[in-house]
Amino acid sequence: MIVYHLRRSSEIGAVLAEGLRRSDGRHHMFSRWQDAALLLSGLYRQPGGDLDPYVALVVDADEDMLISSPIPESRLPSSLRPDDVKTLQAGSCYAEVDVSAHRIRDVKNGFGDSILNRFKEERDGPTPIWRFLAYAKPYWPFVVGATCFGLVKFLAPLAFPWMLKVLLDDVVLNSDLDSATREREILFLVCTVLAINALWMVATYFRSILAAIAGHRLIRDLRVALFSHVQRLSHDFFTRHQTGAIASRVVNDISLAQNFVGSALTNVWMDAILLLALMAILISIHPTMTLISLILMPIYIFALRAMGPRIRQSSQEVQQRLEVLAGELHEKVAGVAVVKGFARESAETKRFASHANKLLSRILHSARYTAANEVAVGLVVHTAPVLVVWYGVHEILAGQLTVGALTQFLLYLGMFYSPLQRVSDLSVVLGNALAAIDRIFEYFDTQPHVAEHPRAKRIEQCEGRIELDDVYFGYDADAMTLKGVSLTILPGQTVAFVGPSGAGKSTLASLVPRFYDPTAGSIRLDGIDLREVALDSLRQHIGIVNQETILFSGTVLENLLLAAPSATQAQIFAALEAAHALEFALGLPDGLATEVGERGAVLSGGQKQRLAIARAFLKDPKILILDEATSALDSRSERIIQTATAHLLKNRTSIVIAHRLSTVLRADQIAVIEAGRIADVGRHHELLARGGLYAQLYNEQFGAADLPKTG
Repeated sequence: MIVYHLRRSSEIGAVLAEGLRRSDGRHHMFSRWQDAALLLSGLYRQPGGDLDPYVALVVDADEDMLISSPIPESRLPSSLRPDDVKTLQAGSCYAEVDVSAHRIRDVKNGFGDSILNRFKEERDGPTPIWRFLAYAKPYWPFVVGATCFGLVKFLAPLAFPWMLKVLLDDVVLNSDLDSATREREILFLVCTVLAINALWMVATYFRSILAAIAGHRLIRDLRVALFSHVQRLSHDFFTRHQTGAIASRVVNDISLAQNFVGSALTNVWMDAILLLALMAILISIHPTMTLISLILMPIYIFALRAMGPRIRQSSQEVQQRLEVLAGELHEKVAGVAVVKGFARESAETKRFASHANKLLSRILHSARYTAANEVAVGLVVHTAPVLVVWYGVHEILAGQLTVGALTQFLLYLGMFYSPLQRVSDLSVVLGNALAAIDRIFEYFDTQPHVAEHPRAKRIEQCEGRIELDDVYFGYDADAMTLKGVSLTILPGQTVAFVGPSGAGKSTLASLVPRFYDPTAGSIRLDGIDLREVALDSLRQHIGIVNQETILFSGTVLENLLLAAPSATQAQIFAALEAAHALEFALGLPDGLATEVGERGAVLSGGQKQRLAIARAFLKDPKILILDEATSALDSRSERIIQTATAHLLKNRTSIVIAHRLSTVLRADQIAVIEAGRIADVGRHHELLARGGLYAQLYNEQFGAADLPKTG
């Protein structure tokens, strides 16, 4: 079905090259041109709408790719009438999977005129397939060796038809030979073929071994390179992609790409040489029968050219569906407690079954192309020999051909069609592999927004002075989360960020270790702009305890050593004691060797939080960021942690984020953040005396009469 999706003109070139990716957000579409035209006219009337005007992409989408959903009113121009808004919301849907560039049929302006040619550009740079082959370069000796042994493997069987022809015409049907000579000739021919078969077995073994070495090592290198690249991507990549979807690319797509190594890099050369050799043999035996055997080849060539691109596209869509399914599965397994808590088992099973049915539909759609390709090849392979037999029998009856020659020709013809069938099967394998390679290099082409400066500086000695200078930041370019934030944190100071939820406290703290870069303004550490500092050098001086505690599968000790791999037992025990975690850690079944399970599943929330605090203390950083660090602790543990923290925060630059104001009363500075701006800065008693937002938050938590006496 044809649907319409609106984008700004400046974005069309990239969309035509890469398609629409679901990781970029929901791409809302309309099935009626009238709705698209209505929205186009409204967008054009907006201020500045003519500077970078919206246009409509004409997309050929399958029905199971689309989910009905009202387009958010925030994406609609304010000039639309209420009835028009209702019409657009009633007729909108979004793509549940990536929409490949092949499905974009046209680009139209608000008048419905095609303007596709305006945006078509030639893409520069090597294609994904050549970039993929670059990973094979270190293993070319293995590929060449596998190809050479493969040639022996496929050429060796050519001896049997020759032996059979000689056996029939020159030995069995030759009445001039006596029985003893005939027996010697038969024994010689059989032994010759058996020797060639032994050579075939050796070649087959080494061909398989060398191809496996090249293929698996290449895929190992590619998988490691992709994982390394993904780890370097910015935080916003992981907020836009499901964890299961990322795992699907790294595991499933690369496994599919492996078929390209064994099939294309070795088989295609062997089959090409074998076809040429067999063609020469067939022509030497009987040129006319060779022409008859090739009479149906145009059908074969047409099938390869017609089915190849369709198989590749359908395979890509199967992988997209599998990615959606993997993402859903990971989310629901990770959140099984929520599913059970809301008695959603049946509903989630139906949702999963819906995704599985859509995957099945894509697989069967792909299977139809594969079956059509197989039928076309089968027509050639099974019909041409019948025509050859018909002609050959007439040649034998006319005395122009011997029985042995016809038998030899038919055996060679069967061998000739075997590589043709493999080439046909190869088109299916390559279609799947090339689709996977395209998807793999989509991730490689995703560049981190936080880029390392080419001449980045390293900070060996960190004092801890942090300066925020007119910082603006937004997760979306159209909406700023932080607006003009300026603040100086002196070395050794403890600064608390407080404010309502969503004010930007955690966002501001995440700019310090450069998880994100400011949209405008700058952040300096010891007078150096963070964008000029090497990332690993910066982060080795920063310890972080997040609001959501992350522990990896492994033991308690292994999780602690992530912060300081060379830490001594005394240092580990001191960090655990400081975080009020030593007693419970040693009390676990195997002490510090206890397996914590995935994401620390066997531990309570408070225990995980205390281990995370211990991990940060073990790192002994110059800068410490505590984001709701005591949020999972009971009141008693919180008081003990606060006492320990007060000692450990000495001589460190510390940023503390908390909704519970009791945790920040003794901070050197308290920055009150409201709607992305710093509304006030001061110590606790100063902020209370001013009676602003901080006093309001304090009174809401403690009551006006409970004002503590703190310096």
